[in-house]
Amino acid sequence: MNLKKQDFVVRFAGEGGQGVVTSAEGLAQAMAQSGYHVQTFSTFPSQIRGGPTWTQTRVATSKVHSSGDSLDVLVAFNEYAYENHKDEVSADGVIVYNSGEFSIEDSDQALGMDFDDLAKQTGNNRAANFVVMGALAQLVGLPINILEEFNKQRYTRGRDSDQQIIDSNNMALSLGSKEASQSGFVLGELEDPVKDSSDQILVNGNIAVCLGATAAGLDTFIGYPISPATPILVWMEQNLVGPGKFVYQSSSEIESITSILGAGYAGNKAMTSTAGP
Repeated sequence: MNLKKQDFVVRFAGEGGQGVVTSAEGLAQAMAQSGYHVQTFSTFPSQIRGGPTWTQTRVATSKVHSSGDSLDVLVAFNEYAYENHKDEVSADGVIVYNSGEFSIEDSDQALGMDFDDLAKQTGNNRAANFVVMGALAQLVGLPINILEEFNKQRYTRGRDSDQQIIDSNNMALSLGSKEASQSGFVLGELEDPVKDSSDQILVNGNIAVCLGATAAGLDTFIGYPISPATPILVWMEQNLVGPGKFVYQSSSEIESITSILGAGYAGNKAMTSTAGP
């Protein structure tokens, strides 16, 4: 009897701006949308762009309480990522690497794909993350239509270019799946999800903080934009609106702190957010 996998851990690692976080979050959103339980964990430098970055996604048929231990798959966008994360791949795991950036010799665990070249074949240079997701789907026997449905929902935005983007992403999924199929690598089929009666949503920690703060009656937010805390400021600017609400982008963390102290003395529920390198 062939037992199906109930748990799947994949880590995307590379340079900030290469699509590392986008790939991980896209996979997580697609799997949550189809009924799986997921959790992501990201780490990246506190700078505008660049620097070593990695994001881990864990997918399971039951509730996920941690980001997982050893990796089923490591997706390495560059050689630095490969060298720094390869030892965390399980004995029967697979390393999917960007062969357009570097090469790996003498490894029976490695699957090389030129992410960027395959993306260019779709006419959309930004479709590399869908190439990767297509390969992952093939490795765990995930029906490609789950990712196609996610692609359709995400990029149907009422714009003239929507269908072109959807088609190129679907082509990228097919190309990635084909590359993985030809490699002969198989991790085992992922068991079907047990769907809840209600729709599942996926939110990150920043958004959860925002929802909790507003539910507690927050009325004043002062923030300085710095990754990875910037989304909190952006969310507040978009949602903490109306009479008695105030959001302001400060020029420094010190200004933020002194401002919320003043707001507190004035009787307001005030908050800030920041991040350090």
